Amino acid sequence: HRKGNPREMVLMRVSGDSMEPVYVNKQIVWVHQQDQLENGDIGIFYLNGDAYIKKYQKNKDNVQLISLNKKYAPIQIKPGMELRTFGKVVK
Repeated sequence: HRKGNPREMVLMRVSGDSMEPVYVNKQIVWVHQQDQLENGDIGIFYLNGDAYIKKYQKNKDNVQLISLNKKYAPIQIKPGMELRTFGKVVK
């Protein structure tokens, strides 16, 4: 069951293994288009021209995009990086 306005929902295909075991390569996910996420949400992000599916983590000092697959290091967002949030993965 998906929540949200159907007009704001899109399907996207996962590419890669950085979000395994929850999201696997070539899996299709529903994404609610929104430009802000809560801490811990899984989202679709555009970072310096590339798209990512990652867990959003923000604290008082920084923002990180986290892979669920532990073999990938977190992406630390630094000044000068262009980060845009496309939406929240809802299923």
